[in-house]
Amino acid sequence: IVFFLNRYASSLKLCHRMFLQVVTVKAKNFSVVLVGGHLADDNEEIWGRIVELGGGKGRARFGVITAASEDPCCDEDSSWIYYRDLLTNYGAEEVYYVPITADHPEKNSDPAVVEHIESLTGFFFGGGDQTRLVQAYYTGVGNSTGAVASPALLAIKRALLASGGVVAGTSAGTDIQTSSVMITGGKSYDALVDGSFVNWKPVTLPNPNILTGYAPGGISFFPHGLVDTHFENRGRHGRLIRLMADTVNYPHGSQHAFGIDENTALVVEGAWNGGRAGEVIGESGVTMFDLTDAEQTSNAEGSWRLWGLRVSHLTSGDRLNLQSYVVTPATFKKPLKGREKNEHAATSFDIFKQDAFEFNRIAKSLFDNVNDDITVGYTAKGGPRYTVEMRRQEGIGGSAGYAGVDPTTGEYVVSYSDMTVDIHPTESR
Repeated sequence: IVFFLNRYASSLKLCHRMFLQVVTVKAKNFSVVLVGGHLADDNEEIWGRIVELGGGKGRARFGVITAASEDPCCDEDSSWIYYRDLLTNYGAEEVYYVPITADHPEKNSDPAVVEHIESLTGFFFGGGDQTRLVQAYYTGVGNSTGAVASPALLAIKRALLASGGVVAGTSAGTDIQTSSVMITGGKSYDALVDGSFVNWKPVTLPNPNILTGYAPGGISFFPHGLVDTHFENRGRHGRLIRLMADTVNYPHGSQHAFGIDENTALVVEGAWNGGRAGEVIGESGVTMFDLTDAEQTSNAEGSWRLWGLRVSHLTSGDRLNLQSYVVTPATFKKPLKGREKNEHAATSFDIFKQDAFEFNRIAKSLFDNVNDDITVGYTAKGGPRYTVEMRRQEGIGGSAGYAGVDPTTGEYVVSYSDMTVDIHPTESR
């Protein structure tokens, strides 16, 4: 059949310009697996799912893309060897090194490489620096006419549509999947204070704490919002919220954003014509932000505040409708209302602390307490100090918390949906 990409001409772009492309293939609904980084070698749930979606054990044929890495190939310690061995051990029939890097972008038009790509049923994008992937797989990056998808990138798209296979990524390999503005660096506190620096070509700034983004976005296999990785592990809530808010009216801005924790995946499946849904699997969770009803201001001194942001946190087994953005908790989870374990919600004086999971620690406590409908967290740094105020609002269309024991791991897990968040300088109300 002829598969017209008219509905997704902007959100599924493989060029950085608006376009209408016609691809003559037998179009199938391929899957997307977004991993938040540090995917453990023994995480059979995620690795097994990737191979299954790529065609299954003994049938899946994967292309490994390590262009984001400083050491993409081919010594024994390289990213290519690492992913080759893992995918082989989990049952892939073929694992092919895609020899395209930022140092050798000419390979992105090599007919032999393009032909081999089109024979594959799955692709795995490794971690590193997502801007290297842009430089490797696009031509004309930074030109006034806009970057253009290479023949190799278009071949990846054709292979997925033909096979109905899978594209998976971890860390930078996940960040590149978005169709929205792509995050490229920064820290949460600096983002709240100074805002974002967003450019139409990849840039590296001397100060790595400055929030940066790439305006044209990524390769567009995930056209549902901004994406960030290593999320709760590195306290990246502030930087993703600020980038989403700063760029919401950009050509590739979005009212939604997703932060994916380490050793955790959002698995996206279903029909492109309205049936796409995500499921969370793995160790931790996925945090979703919704700006639909939010407002923001900056005063003359540049002090920024945001109110009315909706935040949901999905953990193992939870599902998300990617058209309505409605969360459905796992069947083993029950509402926390009436089963709360604590008298009061917790607070935090370092809300974005790395390796502390502070944001969701106090958010979960909000739904697991009897008395408090509001709680707050503060940034550790002052000048100004920022307050993150969280509210639960019960009733129809309100927020809710859920919890239960995961039957596969025996772990007690908590998730919540539609918590309201305001962010403002601590002295500002």
